[in-house]
Amino acid sequence: MVFLRKKLIKGKPYWYIVEAARVNGKVKTVFQIYLGSAEKILEMKKQCESMPYDKLKSFEYGKLAALLHVNEELGFIDIVNKHTDKKLIDGLSVGEYLLLDIIGKSHSILSENGIEDWFKKSPISFMWKFPHKLNCQNFLNQMSYIDSDTMKKIEDDLCRILVEKGLTPSIMFVDESNWFTHATNYDEKSELLHKGYNKKHRKDKNQICVSLAVNENNIPFIHETYPGNVPDSEEFSGIVDKIINRLTELNICSEDLVLVFDKGNNSKDNIEKVISKMSFVGAAKANQAEELLDVPLSRYEYLYKNTKGNEIFGCRTKHQFYGTEFITVITYNEGTYKLQKSTYETNKSKIIDQLQDLQRRLESSKGKERNRSSVENEVSDIILKKFRTVIKYEIIEAPEGRKKPQLKFWVDEENEKRCEKTFGKNILFTDKQEWHTKKIVKTYNSKNLVEDDFKLLNDHLLVPVGPVYHHKDENIRVHVFLAMIGLLFYRYLAWEAKRYGFSMKQLIEKLSEIKIAVVQEKESKKSKIIVEEMDTKQASLFSFLNMEKYLPS
Repeated sequence: MVFLRKKLIKGKPYWYIVEAARVNGKVKTVFQIYLGSAEKILEMKKQCESMPYDKLKSFEYGKLAALLHVNEELGFIDIVNKHTDKKLIDGLSVGEYLLLDIIGKSHSILSENGIEDWFKKSPISFMWKFPHKLNCQNFLNQMSYIDSDTMKKIEDDLCRILVEKGLTPSIMFVDESNWFTHATNYDEKSELLHKGYNKKHRKDKNQICVSLAVNENNIPFIHETYPGNVPDSEEFSGIVDKIINRLTELNICSEDLVLVFDKGNNSKDNIEKVISKMSFVGAAKANQAEELLDVPLSRYEYLYKNTKGNEIFGCRTKHQFYGTEFITVITYNEGTYKLQKSTYETNKSKIIDQLQDLQRRLESSKGKERNRSSVENEVSDIILKKFRTVIKYEIIEAPEGRKKPQLKFWVDEENEKRCEKTFGKNILFTDKQEWHTKKIVKTYNSKNLVEDDFKLLNDHLLVPVGPVYHHKDENIRVHVFLAMIGLLFYRYLAWEAKRYGFSMKQLIEKLSEIKIAVVQEKESKKSKIIVEEMDTKQASLFSFLNMEKYLPS
């Protein structure tokens, strides 16, 4: 039930709207809203009576209008329709369907099944009129017009427009990620759906992998969806080819580009392929130049302070990787050192505790019989991958009269010292001999741009890749493609609105709070749409993005 409650604060009465409900058999306050003093309530009543209209319904409008604005800026609908062969019929075009899918996902509608219900409750329902239902099958029908070649043509045209707007890439960051799916690869018919190392630790699920290249403005430039069982280093060669082809089509010389990538993509063939076409900044694995980790910190020079306030140091030298000598910089970040040291000690302690518990259970005569294989599997699950060179173990066959094998484990102190030498350090190598040490390090550390993009692709408030419910490869590719286009929309929007100094999260929050209301005039009883109250920055965004033009009359 809902009722008014009076509270005396410093002897003065103040009023609240309170809702109470039974929780576990007891009456508890579910929520309360502060109204103010009696005088304040009277003032609000008079203001409401003086208003020329009554509010009927509110709608979130900011994100919707911002995405419609970016669609017009990039010409997305027209580009899609140009490259899809669909007969002219009443209703939405393929481009409009795809845009609606992107907008729906940005409003947390994670499946095409839910778009119709969302559409009926959003302002776009009285902005777009068409005779067909927005059921899942209709969206799947539109996806059938988008094959791999069509996706490439659409991306090519979008990149061409980005370049025309001054977003020509000079540095490109490449990274890979994966998403588990709810699909089963029946009879191994799917090329994409396979089990692999999953970042969410869902070894039981088939997964898909995605590589992404973004420019220095953090705008997606190219992506590739590939099988879940293909190692990143194998896929890397393919994304490099795609980057070169796209640059060629845009009349951009690849030799002027610097590619930045993680050590997981390292191989002799990959490095040779990259340096034959462009420059690069990469990172080496510790075991590729272990002796460089022994360089004393006294030889490092101060380079800069990062956004977290940590001082970054570097030591410049030359070193041979994959048969070629490169400029090499060993970096040190004390903040990272402390974090990695702490994380290492915490995880090590947990692993040892779990192994001791297993050891105790194996030594006990209680419990069911166990074989060597089951113990091996349990130990493998306990010891994290990065600890397998540090924490060693031995499984001893069950002694006579016992029904369980025995476990011995120990810490390899030599390997632990090698591991600890890497804390806070990174080994970078590049062919950009003319670059200053600071520029090399800052460029590599900026690869968190693409890492941040993958975080956004997991954010349900944006255009998430997961969850993936599609079973057919062609639909999975289109699903990922739409998520990437949605990411491009938001990154372009952030680039346009950079004058406001918002982070992506702040920009989305500001847009989400911009609402419109359907109201009824008290005298004429006619309905109209108004924009609800905004703060100064929201009003400026509203004007800058010309969001008024999308309001229905």
